[in-house]
Amino acid sequence: MGAWGVGSFENDGALDYLASVEEVGASLIAGSLGQPFVEPDLEMDDAVEVLVAAEIVAAAETGKLDRMPEGADAFLKSLGDLSGLKARARAAVTIVRDGSELSEVWAETDSHQQWLDDVNVLLSRLN
Repeated sequence: MGAWGVGSFENDGALDYLASVEEVGASLIAGSLGQPFVEPDLEMDDAVEVLVAAEIVAAAETGKLDRMPEGADAFLKSLGDLSGLKARARAAVTIVRDGSELSEVWAETDSHQQWLDDVNVLLSRLN
């Protein structure tokens, strides 16, 4: 995965997944948010998808687009109501933060605390 920052959209996998969501729609978000509950050892790519899916749910819920890539407002409107995914998103992000391969990779870097802080901001937006 090519990463250039700690933010949910600051890596190649996240942007690829976002493009897939734009093409497929909300059903992909629901599926991604379910992954942590069926995969005990969540792999890095799946964890990235969970974070992006949760960011989309949070942005749709709050209307705050500051963490979304530019031009996301029209795309978010096309997804419809995602409020039913909010609790699942919060639980899935917690699993990513506390026990995924992505978390382990970030733990081996100097940016681990920044990544944790960013994930915790996402969790607070889902509350």
